[in-house]
Amino acid sequence: MILGSVYVVNTALARPAKDKITLCICAADNLFFWINTKPQVHGVGQLQLNAADHKALTHECFLDCSRLTTFPAHELRDAQDRGLISPQLAQAIVEFLTNNPPKTLPPAHVQLAIENLKTLCP
Repeated sequence: MILGSVYVVNTALARPAKDKITLCICAADNLFFWINTKPQVHGVGQLQLNAADHKALTHECFLDCSRLTTFPAHELRDAQDRGLISPQLAQAIVEFLTNNPPKTLPPAHVQLAIENLKTLCP
């Protein structure tokens, strides 16, 4: 896995199992934010994205920064790498997490995401 890359993971963590678009925020620990078509109902940590934000996106969607996810090894092995996010998107995510740290994400995870994504910023 590569920090800052968008992956399509076919995962049983979704019900029913399906392809999920994710963003790797920690390659060492295989930690990801999910990208969802709709914001989570709790409304916490949902960064709106547009199709122009990354080539893997085809419509408006939401980066779910409310929790981190990891996947079983067999799902990661089959994940499709769709490429790195832009430095501008990395900066937008860092600013979002800095100004709106999700109350559902432990502070250590917020800091991990911020510090890792800062390495991709302009």
